[in-house]
Amino acid sequence: REREREREIELEPGKVWRIRGDSVIEDGTSLMVFGLQETTDCTDQDSIKSLFTHLDEAPVVSKVERLGNSGDQVRPVLVVLSTKEAVRTVLRKAARLKNSEVYQTVTIAPYITPDERAKRRALLAKLREKIELEPGKGVK
Repeated sequence: REREREREIELEPGKVWRIRGDSVIEDGTSLMVFGLQETTDCTDQDSIKSLFTHLDEAPVVSKVERLGNSGDQVRPVLVVLSTKEAVRTVLRKAARLKNSEVYQTVTIAPYITPDERAKRRALLAKLREKIELEPGKGVK
């Protein structure tokens, strides 16, 4: 299966929309959920709703989609919420998942494009290299 490419379109001044295939992802209203097991017992939509209930949140969910090909690894879930404020609230409460028995392996992060992820990965590798070369020195 060919990987769907993302592109950005400016529909109105200052408002950039990300497009993946036929889907529109508005900047700032999307989250990635990692480590959420795939089951045949319930849909991903139900799993996300249960996760948010655990966080004492009930945001309006516009879209839930598993990304990547099914295989041995747990695929991340793209979740699009109705507002940026809902995303901020869920991200603030996401740290509570570490103390949960059910969701301790689940993490929630803001959605970033594959290109942004690659840039971030390169920066982190450079940072690790600098730390190894100059141990004991603070990072500036």
